[in-house]
Amino acid sequence: MREKEVLKRAFAMPLTRPSYPPGPYRFVNREYLIITYRTDPAKLRAVVPAPLELDEREALVKYEFIRMPDSNGFGDYTESGQVIPVSFRGSRGSYTHCMFLNDEGPIAGDRRSQQPSAGQAGSTTERMGELSSAAARIGDVAELINTIAGQTNLLRRADCKGHG
Repeated sequence: MREKEVLKRAFAMPLTRPSYPPGPYRFVNREYLIITYRTDPAKLRAVVPAPLELDEREALVKYEFIRMPDSNGFGDYTESGQVIPVSFRGSRGSYTHCMFLNDEGPIAGDRRSQQPSAGQAGSTTERMGELSSAAARIGDVAELINTIAGQTNLLRRADCKGHG
């Protein structure tokens, strides 16, 4: 393989058989459930790496559930994870503390993740099954929230009719 060919294929590993197609990627029809909560600033400082800075007045964590039913290149998948608002040299951004995905393509597409060592317990297939099961449970929670929201809207309409 010549240098030019390596550079052309360097978007994914292994070079000769990438686990996902080249970009650009398009994510449409995404569904979000984001739970934001305050936590202990000292505990956040312990997990946010330097040189990222934490705004201790707003010690917030966002737990995000994102359903990606139509993303080219990766297919249908769900992800969830903790995101912490941070800044770097005055620019605001987010630090993803942990993330879980239920499909191999997006997992393989994340170059920041490390491949499991031979000594780690469990195979990739078992982990994918566990993540898929977790995603199904996330879907159940989202359905429950939608049901509660629907009931709340019905109660609100009934209350308005009684006062009208």
